[in-house]
Amino acid sequence: MSNHPPQFRPSGTIEFEQVVFEAPAAKPLAQAQAPAVDASIDADPLSVTFGRKKDDKPSAAERMLAGATIDWLVAFPNEARPKALCERFAHVANRLAKEWPDATRSAQNLNALIADTRWGSAGFPALVQGELRRLLLLLSAVAH
Repeated sequence: MSNHPPQFRPSGTIEFEQVVFEAPAAKPLAQAQAPAVDASIDADPLSVTFGRKKDDKPSAAERMLAGATIDWLVAFPNEARPKALCERFAHVANRLAKEWPDATRSAQNLNALIADTRWGSAGFPALVQGELRRLLLLLSAVAH
């Protein structure tokens, strides 16, 4: 092996073809159609999918905590706050916070989320599962 740097050898010229992109013609508003409704989408109001297909990404609004959810979150003792749930599944936290005053409904929602097996998956990550279980225990303690 030589200590000399490799010698630069130009490969010649590279030819490019000029390409012109044309924007498609816009449809008049009268011809625009509403998207078809897919009956296979989960209709559960507490759905992790929020009516999306599995491969769809949550919208920006779904990835943010609502103001009422932040108030709900800070009302818990620091060690009991469901931080991972709020960071990873803000739309679920928003739903839980909204229904929290109804203890019966909240318990049903938490049990459904803990037992979540939609799409054949194992459900929420372990840290989020633990937070959901802790919320259920807190709810039970407050209800009694």
